[in-house]
Amino acid sequence: MLNIAALLASLLGGFSIAAGAMAMRGWNPGYSVLGWLPVYNFVMGILTLLIPTILIWRGSPYAMTVAVVFCVIHAGVTALLLLAFQETVAIQSLLAMTFRVIVWLAILALLYFSNKH
Repeated sequence: MLNIAALLASLLGGFSIAAGAMAMRGWNPGYSVLGWLPVYNFVMGILTLLIPTILIWRGSPYAMTVAVVFCVIHAGVTALLLLAFQETVAIQSLLAMTFRVIVWLAILALLYFSNKH
């Protein structure tokens, strides 16, 4: 289960890097993008590959804590988008952030059940 959780984290990190990089380089997805959101996605993607992915893969005792932190960060940014940027954020951005939170919840579930065995 740890390998699956690490794979999910690495895919999420890779997709975040790609999406963030494309938007920062001027790619127009067809909807308005908040200026700081691609930078957030890019940085969090890199951090995801460097920290939780490696800790989860190695079965580190810190993997669960770090995964919780990353999940909470994404949930917090999602809440921020809903509360503070409701009028300007694109629905696609909200869906992407919600997807990230759901994937992190799945990773947390995998980590939890892998620790039970």
